[in-house]
Amino acid sequence: MADISTISTTIAAALAVALCPDGMASGAVTGRPLIIRRGGLTQADLGDVAHTLQQGCDFITIADLAESWARVDEPLGRPWRMDAATPATVHIAASDATATVTVDDGATPSGTVGLRVRGLPGVAGDACSLHVATATDTAATIAAAIAAAIPGAAASGANITLPATAMAQAINAGTLSARCVARRQQQVFAITAWSATPAGRDALGCAMSDALALTDWLTDAGGSTFRIEARATTNDDTAMNRGIFSRPARFLVTYDTDLTRVVPAMLAGGAGIGPDVTRGDVLLDTGGG
Repeated sequence: MADISTISTTIAAALAVALCPDGMASGAVTGRPLIIRRGGLTQADLGDVAHTLQQGCDFITIADLAESWARVDEPLGRPWRMDAATPATVHIAASDATATVTVDDGATPSGTVGLRVRGLPGVAGDACSLHVATATDTAATIAAAIAAAIPGAAASGANITLPATAMAQAINAGTLSARCVARRQQQVFAITAWSATPAGRDALGCAMSDALALTDWLTDAGGSTFRIEARATTNDDTAMNRGIFSRPARFLVTYDTDLTRVVPAMLAGGAGIGPDVTRGDVLLDTGGG
């Protein structure tokens, strides 16, 4: 989910790409070394270390302003919606009264597998056993879990044996990420250009403004997209006697606090699915969605 930390990091990464096209080690478009970080300047940035303002290194700092936080109220209803699909790495194949579980070589077990069984002694209709794979699973543990829920079934390693009268149908499905917007809010982020001279400050400030001029949306490492809008920009010369010149620019960020859950890529029967499917059935080979 988007957070003030992921937003700051995303803004820093976007500025690094725009202002240092050849990489941070090669300096910025201003011709001077540049350090971009969350937070503010430290004493080391001003003191006797390798890269300081007084030695010609520029800085950009990114800070969130707590007093600017505001909730955006709207009738979202907090609906869960499908986000991204992940193919299964666990599979099951069935033939008559036997089934075999496999896991892709070198892959972390994921997905949902199971059996739909007809013809079990003493069971009217179909029986269904499903297992959602976890990272600690193996083919043998999955087979055992599926067999344990089917009367008369037995597991040996990755193989499942059913009563002779049974007919099994394999169920294979990947997983989906479901996302829910829990809260929407706005907050101002101060992005400040620092340099040891007014000319250096102006050059860096203009480059920073140009870099974000056409940017309305950014996406953080978690896949959450947020809106960023330019607000007031000022020059600050209050520390000029110490050789510090800055240009704080304020940007209004609108972002969601969203929750994600992993759900099986399966659908239960319901309205609008068709006359041949009844409630409680599992749809196979639906092609998603």
